[in-house]
Amino acid sequence: MVLYTRNERIFTNARFVVETLGECKPGECMVCIADAATYGYARVMCDVARELGLSAMIIDIDCYGGDERYMKLPVMEPLRQAILHADLVFMLTDQMLTDFGMFLGNPDECDTALLGHSRCFTFEATGMEAWQLDPQRILDDRARTLRLYKKLQSARTLTITTARGTDLTCDVTRADAMYPVMAIIPFYAEVALIPGLGSVNGTVIADGASECAYGQRGEPIRPAQAGNMELWKKPMGLHFRDSLLIGWDGDAVQAARLDKLMEDVDPAPRLCDEIGLVTATSVENDRWGWRIDGSHQTRCVHVAIGNNYRRGEVIHAPEHVDFDVHEPTITLDGTVICENGVFTDAV
Repeated sequence: MVLYTRNERIFTNARFVVETLGECKPGECMVCIADAATYGYARVMCDVARELGLSAMIIDIDCYGGDERYMKLPVMEPLRQAILHADLVFMLTDQMLTDFGMFLGNPDECDTALLGHSRCFTFEATGMEAWQLDPQRILDDRARTLRLYKKLQSARTLTITTARGTDLTCDVTRADAMYPVMAIIPFYAEVALIPGLGSVNGTVIADGASECAYGQRGEPIRPAQAGNMELWKKPMGLHFRDSLLIGWDGDAVQAARLDKLMEDVDPAPRLCDEIGLVTATSVENDRWGWRIDGSHQTRCVHVAIGNNYRRGEVIHAPEHVDFDVHEPTITLDGTVICENGVFTDAV
């Protein structure tokens, strides 16, 4: 449990989150969803909110999570109504174990919350007392995200290559959807492209971590967790033809995990469900964020396999597994916009 701590850094960081990223206004109502691991951070957030003229409260869901730790949550109407009627909501609980879709009883709300339209934020608060937070860097990352999103809307062809052998192309004109993902705060941002069926071809060399599999409730195919680090193993090769995963290779143990996932899940997650262009640059994202599986790092793109047959409506299907690809070179219509994981903002 994080003890309630008063120090200048934690309050400065919390104020940036509430005031700048949350765009709070005096008189608004703020709700923090927390548990034992994050309650101390929620207290700081609420103190800052009151200083800024908001009414604030904490909903502690630790008992609600129960012994299964959020694996089988019933929808509680009081919690649902609190989320729906608050002006802004910060979910401080682990984003891979809880999400707004669970609380609201509608899985689609998970994706809605990632976009920030409802001012429901997934707040990765761990380490807030130690962050060397650079507000301008974060704001620049968010501005880059919106510029890239706008540029993609008029693009034709996206190509991703790496020195380790990734060579993937996507016909952007056939994309079912794309979204600027800026509500996993404070450090993360990306543009998520949902490629149209038949529009992705080539090979991904996944040298980074993969997300937790089995609807984010199982172990990763390629873990990068404390005490369970497998990034030293041969990268995984994922081979796509017309958006279909036609083969994979790599370390035998990791490949066997993917074999089993394909056998266990129906329909099998053989589609290219997302190409995530990560625009975040804060080292704090890699140190403090995504701790459950070590995925979604900076200087990466991630390519997701899944079984999304509601493309254009949602990002995340019942099965959706992101694989990180380090230091990509990203080309749009022949113009390099990112080289070895570093965006050329002038372009």
